[in-house]
Amino acid sequence: MAAISNKPVGRILISNDDGVDSIGITILREIATALSDDIWIIAPSENRSGASRSITLRRDVVIEEIAPKTFRCSGTPSDCIIFGMAEILDQAPDLVLTGINHGMNVADDILYSGTVAGAMEASLLGVPAIALSQRHGREDPVDYAASRLYGEQVIRHILELGIPPRTVMNVNFPKTDPARIKGVKPAYLDRHKLGDVVINGGAPNHYRLGPLHSDPETSDGSDRALLNDGWISLTPLMMDVTAHHLLDQLPILDIAAAK
Repeated sequence: MAAISNKPVGRILISNDDGVDSIGITILREIATALSDDIWIIAPSENRSGASRSITLRRDVVIEEIAPKTFRCSGTPSDCIIFGMAEILDQAPDLVLTGINHGMNVADDILYSGTVAGAMEASLLGVPAIALSQRHGREDPVDYAASRLYGEQVIRHILELGIPPRTVMNVNFPKTDPARIKGVKPAYLDRHKLGDVVINGGAPNHYRLGPLHSDPETSDGSDRALLNDGWISLTPLMMDVTAHHLLDQLPILDIAAAK
């Protein structure tokens, strides 16, 4: 990949949905130290995968400092950003990074992802945000070789491009020999959810979600297809989920005139 600017970023706030003790957030902190000398972490006290944009209502959120500039939060990823920026930080960050997620956040997954949701919350609050995920990332540092090697370069590349208001940049790293990664390529969200596997829980009337029933076929140019082909995928996500192409097709119902 091409050379990029090494200018400092400013204050960075890091969060995730896998928990403050996860290996992905530890690696993201390492990457962020090459970008800034003012790094803050506010992340869930436990795994909140699948929390999406949920926030905590009608009960307290507890935020505790566990190390300098490092806090665990009893709430969701969105809570971490909301309460962290309102109560913990003395000034807004210049950039929010979320991740590095254990596993990819692509296609329909982004609707469930707490990692993406944390970045979206930051964007709504006017802070540029990037969500980062590692395909097949688990608890072994080897799984994160691609994101660890190229994370700084990808973030700087995005910052040089610029992040428009109310937009999140969603990055996914392939599980590929880093030497074989081709670069960063824009991608649209694939469609892959066919259904859910529901399994019995530990007692009568108890259930759990098992693995997602996913379509093995990918669409050309989609995030999943690019990951399969050895690219780091980059998908801009907008806060506006209006189906604009349908607005002109929807008729007006004039209730007053019908009376």
